[in-house]
Amino acid sequence: MSRVVILGCGPAGLAAAAAAVSTGHEAIIISNTDKPSTQYGAQYLHAPVPGYEDVTKVRVTYSLNGTPEEYRKKVYGGLWTGKVSPEDFAGDHDAWDIRETYARLWANLISDLRAGLIQRQIKNGGIPFIRSLRPDLIVSTIPAKALCQNPGHQFRSHVIYADGSTSAATMPDNTVICDGTEENAWYRISSVFGYRTTEWPARRAPTHSGAVQVVKPLWTDCNCHPEVLRAGRYGAWEKARLVHEVYPAVREALDPFRGEAGTDPDVIRGIERVTGETHEGGGRWRM
Repeated sequence: MSRVVILGCGPAGLAAAAAAVSTGHEAIIISNTDKPSTQYGAQYLHAPVPGYEDVTKVRVTYSLNGTPEEYRKKVYGGLWTGKVSPEDFAGDHDAWDIRETYARLWANLISDLRAGLIQRQIKNGGIPFIRSLRPDLIVSTIPAKALCQNPGHQFRSHVIYADGSTSAATMPDNTVICDGTEENAWYRISSVFGYRTTEWPARRAPTHSGAVQVVKPLWTDCNCHPEVLRAGRYGAWEKARLVHEVYPAVREALDPFRGEAGTDPDVIRGIERVTGETHEGGGRWRM
């Protein structure tokens, strides 16, 4: 059995832990808190975490006023020239409940003691304590700056303002509207799973007290600790990283250790259910 140390206990961190535990490995989570993180506003998963496909699912309608180019300029100014979310998600698509998924992951992994949880803050690139745990794999979902040891490295981001209590009164549930025009100060309003969010670009920040500043990663050139698998948007410090992508990334990283995974019957059945593979014994698997 190999040991996986995971930094962060948010949805991305628990998805990483689920990938380790479901494939028979030991998972130890290190976090600056021993409490579940709060999920704000109209968040959702674009695909389910394996093993949690039965969480509540809805159909989301995603639309754009204006053009992608107008939207890119309104939201990012000149900071970003790549694709924007309306180009990827416009139209109707399935959405899975991130809060329900996270609550179940916490109950199954933390409350049931299937994964360890150590409360400790990681900062200034120092990971001697992590190495003292002798991990076979380190996965980080915490903000990438925490692992950086080079003050010359760049962490490009953009600032937006968000209010989880403000939305158009007539907006139907399970709807996301993006806006690239100058007619509205906001650039996106969302109503999904009963939660509502309005988002504004920094240059058109609202004046009411309900809006909070949010820093969203774009990219980094940091290459400190290359042995660490950086997962999730903040762990990788990269735009367009999604929570559901963490599980397969960790599972792929654990493939070299597959022969060392445990052979508990419940674990074996879980792997077979999630992956569609058949355990043949001796660390061998067959599709």
